[in-house]
Formats: sequence, structure tokens, C-alpha cells
Amino acid sequence: MSTAPLSRPGRPRLALAVVLFAAATVIMDISLQIIALPAIGRDLAPSMATPALVPLAFSLAFALGLLPLGRLGDLAGRRRVLTTGAAVWIVAGLTTALAPSIAVLLASRLLAGLAAAALLPQTMALASNLGPSGGRTSGIGLFIAATASGSILSPLLGGAVLTLDPGGLGWRLIFLYQGMAGLPILCGALLTLPASAGNTARPGAGFDGRGTLLFSLAILLLVVPLAAGRLAGWPAWIAVPMAAALPVALLLRRHLGRAAGAGRPQILPASLLRQPAVVGAVALTAVVFTTGPGAFAMLSTVLQAGVGFAPDRTGAILAAFPAGVLAASLVAARLGGRPIGGQLGAGALLFALGMLATRALLGAAAPTPLFFAAALGLAGLGMGALVNALFRAVMAASPPADHGAAAGVQQAFQQVGTALGFAVVDLVFQGARLAAIDEGATAAHALTAAGRAACLYPVAVFALLIAALSIRRLAARPPAARH
Repeated sequence: MSTAPLSRPGRPRLALAVVLFAAATVIMDISLQIIALPAIGRDLAPSMATPALVPLAFSLAFALGLLPLGRLGDLAGRRRVLTTGAAVWIVAGLTTALAPSIAVLLASRLLAGLAAAALLPQTMALASNLGPSGGRTSGIGLFIAATASGSILSPLLGGAVLTLDPGGLGWRLIFLYQGMAGLPILCGALLTLPASAGNTARPGAGFDGRGTLLFSLAILLLVVPLAAGRLAGWPAWIAVPMAAALPVALLLRRHLGRAAGAGRPQILPASLLRQPAVVGAVALTAVVFTTGPGAFAMLSTVLQAGVGFAPDRTGAILAAFPAGVLAASLVAARLGGRPIGGQLGAGALLFALGMLATRALLGAAAPTPLFFAAALGLAGLGMGALVNALFRAVMAASPPADHGAAAGVQQAFQQVGTALGFAVVDLVFQGARLAAIDEGATAAHALTAAGRAACLYPVAVFALLIAALSIRRLAARPPAARH
């Protein structure tokens, strides 16, 4: 994603407000769909397993679209891609709100994911150019604040809508609002952004169609079998497409190397793949994001249908997690020079402790919302520290000329990890729920038992991360210092 200067609009503050509203709207949608999952399941999906496909569909389409649509903004102009994304967003919101079946709903969420992938890269690049140029109120700082605010507000607003249920529309009103939010984005962008806004492509630049196809195919081969396999009872054949993702990834790497040598367009610079620290940090980003979003979706169901909290109370509890992420990000910004490895270890420890506390509360006789919020706030602090360290690591290891591309790659793999996380956490959750039902547990007790089991997955991931960091630190010490 390029951040080169663009022609200034006549009303830059209004243009910036439109861009920040678009960014917050996209981020809000991610949490809103999660808080609405139990209600969607009651209306459209008799199977407990099917609603988990709703956030998975969004994340998959989001991951597939981030790199090519971000690059398309460089080539065709950010205003054009942003307004097109806003128009598609409106359609996706309306079809989701009116969906008569789970199949239509899933198709609408795929469309919304693609629209989000068109919107978010453009808003980040435009904010960096339209906003102030330094300090905590820089364009990027305002972008981060807008997305964090959206993450905090969305579970609160979604919970309130589901509890009050104005007009008897329930969860449909949430997506109706989200669709209508595309109208001020579309109209505001058309009125405030110049037609040439954000067209930063160099002469002779082009779109890497083959690289885009290989990148998308590798993600599909890896993620889709996880979703289809769970619904089909995990047949043996799903291992075949997942194994095929590796040779496709190798073909992509070979293609990028040849394209770089011939001076042809690349979906991502081949030079980044020659930076082991960049590859490692991007891979770790995907692993980290298999934990939080999936656990967040699982807890939305457990707190409402298992523990028995109302949607508004559940939303207030879940809002503690992004609030913790924001708080950790603000603290990390003030401690910018601290070692990345230490920050990763501290973040992993805090997240694991938060999930262990949440697991303990799910086994308590009468847990209070305040204790749940405190546990999720602690996990959010850990996630905020982790994300900040991982983004610092990628920026530090990549050449300055490739910072935009490196950020795009990291965001894409963040969504890949999120899609994988929804599938993996739900696999653990559904397996434990069915096992509890087989043992005679009630539906509510089976959900809380499954929630306790699913909390162990992120704990295990971060325990392994802490162990790996400890071993690396020990190996880096001089031999005499180990005794």
C-alpha cells in the first residue's frame, strides 16, 4: 500500500472524516457479526456448527482480497477503488439483512469481506496522506484510533440492539445499519476526494494476475478444507488440498523471483521473501491471529447461550478485549525502543493468563460480568503487545522502500490466521460440546464445558511461543553465561 502524496482535496478535514468513518465501519463489522452469531443461529441455522461459518466466510474473502485490491488502489486510484468498495458494501449489508437462508447469508458475508478488502487498504493510505504529519495525531495515529474505537463500540452497540430489539428486526437491524453506513462513505468520497486521489503507480507498473491467482489458490487450499471438513465429518480427502497448498506457495515464490528478474509486476516484492525476519514475523502474525478472533466468537456464544448473559451485557464484556488492545498499543508506542522479543514474551504471557482466568470463570457457579471483563481485558493487553511487536518487527526487517508492501502482506496473513482460527477454535469447541452432550450434560452446561476446552487452545499456542522465545534467548547467550 503506497503512501505517496496525493492531490489535496478542497475540504481535507471532511475527506479525512469520511476515510476514518470508513475504516471504523469495516472494523465494527467484524465484531458485530460475532455478537450476532447466537441470534443468527436461532433464526437460520438449526445446527450449532453452521453459524461459525459466518465470520469464517468474511475473513476468508477479506484475506483473499487485501493484497490484490490494495495494489489495485495504487494502479486505478484509491478514490475509484474506495467508492466501488463502498457500493459493494451497501449491497452486501442489505442482502445480509434480508437473507432468507444461511446459504444466502454466507454468500453475503463473502461479498462483504471482498468489499472490506477494497475499503481498508485505501483508508489506511488516504489517512496517512490527509492527516497531520507527525505525533500522536498523525494520519496513521488517527487511523489506529478510529479502528480501535470501532472495535470497542461494536460489541456495545450490537449487544444493545439485540437486547432492545427495535422493530423486532433483531440481528437483521445490525447488518441493515452496516449496509446503510456505506452510503455516507460513498457520497462523502465522491464529494470530497479528487478523482486522481491516491493514484501512485509508477510508469509501466501493472497488475500481477498470475501472482494474485497463485496467492489466492494457496489460501483457498489451506482454509476452505478446514471449514468443509468440519461440516462433512472430517473425511480423509481434506488432507489432499491442504497438502497441495505448499507446492502452490513454492510456485508463487518462484514466480515472484522470475518476475523481479524480468522487471515485471509482482503481487508482493520478491525482495521481502529474501528477508528471513520478515517471513518469520509474518508467519508468527498468522499463528497469533488463530487465537484471539476465534476465541472471541466462541465466547460470544458461550456467554449468551451457556452462561445466560443478555446480549447487551455480553457486548460490554467483549468490549473489554479491544479496550485492552488499545491500552497496550498506547503504552507500547511510548516504549517504542524496547526489545521486540521481550515484548512478544510479555504479550504471550498476559494473553495466556487472561484466557486461563476466563476458563476458570466458565467453571464457576455464578461468575460476574465484571470478572469476565477483567479477564478479557488482560488478554487484550497481551494481544495489543503482541501485535505492536510483530508490526515493529516487520517494519524493522524490511527495506524502507518495501514498507507499504510489507504492511499489506502482514495484514493479509493476519486475516489468513483469523480464518484458520475460526475453524480451529470451532473444531475444538464443537468436539468438546458434542462429547459433553454424549455424557448427559444439558445444552447450557455443554456450551460452558466446550468453552473451557476451547480456551486451552490459545493457552497452548502462547505457552509454545514463550518456550520458543526462552530457548532462543538461552541459545543466544555466551556459553560461559549459561552456567
